[in-house]
Amino acid sequence: MEKYDLESVKKDYYSFLEKISHRKGVKELNAYLEKHGLFKTPASTKYHLCIEGGLIIHSVNVTKLALDLKKLLLPSLPDESVILCSLFHDCHKVTDGFSNTTYIKNEYNDSEKQPYLWNKNQFSFSGAHKSLLLISRFIDLTRDEMQAIAYHDGPYVASWEDIASDPYPLTFLIHFADLWSTWVIEKGKDKTIFNKKFLEDIL
Repeated sequence: MEKYDLESVKKDYYSFLEKISHRKGVKELNAYLEKHGLFKTPASTKYHLCIEGGLIIHSVNVTKLALDLKKLLLPSLPDESVILCSLFHDCHKVTDGFSNTTYIKNEYNDSEKQPYLWNKNQFSFSGAHKSLLLISRFIDLTRDEMQAIAYHDGPYVASWEDIASDPYPLTFLIHFADLWSTWVIEKGKDKTIFNKKFLEDIL
């Protein structure tokens, strides 16, 4: 797994946040997430970046890749939408929107295999849709942004059937950036097959 400097990642996060800070509700959403542990939250219980700060690392990774892909695939798409959806697509992992922490540290013997556990007291709802509900409490989203957040897991979840006949381009962009970040970049498999220089060469 790639090693990350969390302080450097935070700087990248705030740099992206600044670019969309004019959007009504963004600052308030960020304040809410920080209050509930944004920078300590893992990205998963055991699959990828299941470490303290894993979520913010993942969110920044997705944002960087999504913006690079946008230049190539959807140059007319506003950076604002890409950054907003990428930074907050998994914000439900911080809290369920009712102040219940999503992940709790695993104190049992199998903690090495699964460092975190799901908090059983959290609001029971689909993760991606929970992110959409949480973001919508603070920000007035466009239709494209709503779909991209709610269905960023793509065909890997049953709910994809809801939009299978009409997925918007932004949804595909966020889904791919999320997928590639999770299973390639964050697993350290991108060193020879895909990197930023590759994108720079073809753009």
